[in-house]
Amino acid sequence: MGTHGHKVGTSLAELLRHGSLDFHQQLQKVLSNPDYFVTEKQSQEQRRQNAYDQLRYLVQDIGSTRDIAIDLPALFAVFDWSAVLATDLIPLISGHYNLASGSLATLTDSDSAAPYLQDLDDASAIGVMLLTEYGCGSNIQFMQTTATWDGGGFAINTPNPRARKFMPSVGIPVARVCVVGARFIDAAGVDQGVHLFTARLRDADGEPAPGVTITQLDHQPLVIMDNSVIRFDNLRVERSAWLSNDLATIDEHGVLTWRDESSRKRAFASAISQLTVGRLALASCLNATARASLYIALRYAAKRTVPLTPFDNPRMADIPHVRDTLLTDLAGTVARTIYGNAIKTSLAGSDLTDRDTVVSVMLAKHFIQPHALSSVTNSRLKMAAQGMFSANRVADYIGVCHAAITGEGDCHVLGSVAGRVLAKHLAGKPAPEAGVHDPADPGDRLSLFHARTLTIVQEAQQYLATPGLEARLAIIPDALALSEAYCAEEALQLLHEHGTEHAEIAAVRDVFALSYLDQHTTWYLTHRLLDIDAVETIKQHLRRAIDTLAQALPPLLEAFGFDDEILGAPVLSEDLPAAWESRCDDPRRH
Repeated sequence: MGTHGHKVGTSLAELLRHGSLDFHQQLQKVLSNPDYFVTEKQSQEQRRQNAYDQLRYLVQDIGSTRDIAIDLPALFAVFDWSAVLATDLIPLISGHYNLASGSLATLTDSDSAAPYLQDLDDASAIGVMLLTEYGCGSNIQFMQTTATWDGGGFAINTPNPRARKFMPSVGIPVARVCVVGARFIDAAGVDQGVHLFTARLRDADGEPAPGVTITQLDHQPLVIMDNSVIRFDNLRVERSAWLSNDLATIDEHGVLTWRDESSRKRAFASAISQLTVGRLALASCLNATARASLYIALRYAAKRTVPLTPFDNPRMADIPHVRDTLLTDLAGTVARTIYGNAIKTSLAGSDLTDRDTVVSVMLAKHFIQPHALSSVTNSRLKMAAQGMFSANRVADYIGVCHAAITGEGDCHVLGSVAGRVLAKHLAGKPAPEAGVHDPADPGDRLSLFHARTLTIVQEAQQYLATPGLEARLAIIPDALALSEAYCAEEALQLLHEHGTEHAEIAAVRDVFALSYLDQHTTWYLTHRLLDIDAVETIKQHLRRAIDTLAQALPPLLEAFGFDDEILGAPVLSEDLPAAWESRCDDPRRH
């Protein structure tokens, strides 16, 4: 569950970017095509249709959907730039690239996948995955949808109203290839657990397949999605459409045989393996929206003068509550970008069913996503009236953040589960003895982070001794605290490594570490790891560290790789009134 060491000689821009610069630049160009601008006159339905058209255009330009789905740096880049430049695409690319195409490319043989992947490859059909239900929500091991052996294939059914698939974006009538989760009921009537099956949910004309009923859900104010409820009534699925990942076989009599006991244990993790990739992709793209928001807000704050008196007109960036909030958020976002990139790198060569891999991504999601929402929200608020408009980008990112964070329910669920696993994993490591540390010393700061992690591990052990519900609920606060503490420690270690090469990262490291200690001073005081004098030292050094980070801001923001013209936010212009006038007069926006 650890992160990889750093590569010596990496530029600041390379450190913050994951994947090919050329591909990142290509995506910026493709996703800023004015033919797909959202206009004032578009209804929600028209925006949904526009998103599907833009997805097809994206696929046409960047090539094979399958190739992108299995090339993780490319996949993460598609998520990142879609979130920054074309927010309406996020619900579609997740289902199309990651969940459907990724599952078909990795969980079955090429001959079985070919008929479906061919249509997904050029977006003549749009991919989606159907897992969540009214009854089980995202606890999909408890889903009730059934796939029953019927003599040569499977019949998928919804046994009761609470088993209806809830939320997938399938309302727009376009051709659909879906990967659907269902409990396989074999020929003997035995429930063999959750498996994945491929089906054509809508035909080439967009009509629901026989046995499929699709009901589109209500208007959503924060994000444009054609969410629906899906019911199955003997949807026929071919035998070859079963995604077994070669873990089992089904004979002509409908009898399932596992390869071995290990295969049986890995089956559920295999079925949801692409969720692991998707969790990290969504965490990554929210971090991208946080970087974009802070870039826009900080650039605006550096230009905007604030008349305080007839003689004093300071820049907004010099006002303490603006500067301190945005620069602290910036440090946290850069730390999470570097941490997230390390997890992305480790994921590329990992077994997606391995416990450590799954838990590392769950931890990253919980560590990254709520902070991204907070950073986007703070950027919107500090921009005041300018932050309200889609033209300045930031307001639209809030909806993306909410959708991604709650896509599997509250992401704190994943954080608590991962924290509980982590508490067991680290149980043998003793907590350090109490003793006051010097927060002015970078080495002592690392020790303080480490002490918090292991102390929480020790305090959580009392709840791991009994398996009952009461203990499982009682451990959740400690599990969430441990998830954050562990990731923060890992991130700080990476910042220490990279800070030796980049002064900007050293500045980020100091703000990140000191603001974290400042946030948790009560905890450190009660655990006798800091005293009152140390708390005052933290506050003094944090003020200085923010000043240092402010000086490092220009090269840091430049390393984010944003193009002002492509972003097109009026607040990035040197002449704000002229920028707004030009935008309001642009016929493409109306």
